[in-house]
Amino acid sequence: MNRVLSFSNYQKLYEAEENTSSKAAAQIVDLFFQAYGTIVTKIGDYKEAIDDLLAVAEEKDTVKKGQIMANMIDKVVKKVDPTYKEAGDALLQVAKKIQEVYTNLISTEEGKASLEEINKAIYRQILAKQQGLTAASKEIKAEDTKDKANESMAYGYLYEKNTFDDERNSLITKIKPLYAEVVQQAKNATSEGIKSKSVEIAKKLKAMYLIISDTDKFESMKRKERLTTLEKYNTEYETLVSELNDARKKELLKIGVDKKISSGLDEIIKLINTATEKITAIDNKKAEDQAKTGDEKKEEEKKDDKEEKEYSEIKSGTVEKSNLSAKGEFVEQIKSFQETFNTLFPNEKIKADGLYGKNTEKAVLKVANLVGGLIGEDLAKGTESGKKLTPELQSAAASYIENKDRIK
Repeated sequence: MNRVLSFSNYQKLYEAEENTSSKAAAQIVDLFFQAYGTIVTKIGDYKEAIDDLLAVAEEKDTVKKGQIMANMIDKVVKKVDPTYKEAGDALLQVAKKIQEVYTNLISTEEGKASLEEINKAIYRQILAKQQGLTAASKEIKAEDTKDKANESMAYGYLYEKNTFDDERNSLITKIKPLYAEVVQQAKNATSEGIKSKSVEIAKKLKAMYLIISDTDKFESMKRKERLTTLEKYNTEYETLVSELNDARKKELLKIGVDKKISSGLDEIIKLINTATEKITAIDNKKAEDQAKTGDEKKEEEKKDDKEEKEYSEIKSGTVEKSNLSAKGEFVEQIKSFQETFNTLFPNEKIKADGLYGKNTEKAVLKVANLVGGLIGEDLAKGTESGKKLTPELQSAAASYIENKDRIK
């Protein structure tokens, strides 16, 4: 069970005035949290994040806290999918650098004299981050795809399309620690620059989340639009991380941190940005690869055209006479449907001439009853007894033809 920090554990938490060393320690914790959050979201269902943070806060020996932070990053990097190895390697360098910079900090004259203040500053930061994660978990939630999979029926392939559930959840999960971080910074940062930048980033992350978490809206997009949206937000996430770190750099200059420590922190920031860039590149590639699953990739363009084809509503020639003409606007679309019917009912073939007469009306109704029965929707009702070939029926029938061999 996750432990919880409480201000009551530290009655004198806020008694000491913050000095340069304690502010620098707070910056180190911020970067530790960012590095940790960047990679821990790539593990999956990881339950020990709060405990890992508390291990840093609850270490009584202030001198050892840098080592504990490095250990926690090392721990999660080892659990990450090898796909993220390059990002993990960059973060292992971050871990070493955090320990090095922290050691340099507590070795300065002010640092040696400020161990208690540093300890309290770290405790405050971890407590705020714990609270931020708890709040973010309530606001930023990944979709549970397990239930969706369990509930899918044998005919689920009928309407299957690249909804990128895994990639969406990966992005939502990635957003959560950064959102928690900037919300906490917006409330508690001593720098007005970091506060204002955090508010700005929090708003952007929340807006991003509201779009990608709206399943109905997301799935109503065309496949390429869904892919483009994921790539856009992965890249925007990377930009926001960089902007936050730029604000941190400015703050380091203001508080007058020792040059050696400031350089070390700057190097950590660069390494975190590098790791974020690599993760973004991998996440975007995963989304692109997901878009190519199914048949052979050489068929990708053809499949995309089918998936994104826009169907028109077509009325029977008994209602709209132009649809009984070989020169009618919808001849090819009607012919395509007639060929679909002949594939589904090879023993009852009709003439595939692109003319919408009474035989095609019967075909429309028959296909609507077949496909509608499989997916549990009354597609026949919309056809008005076969006199209307609806876009929904055309799309469903085409999907059925494409996936019928996968349906058991």
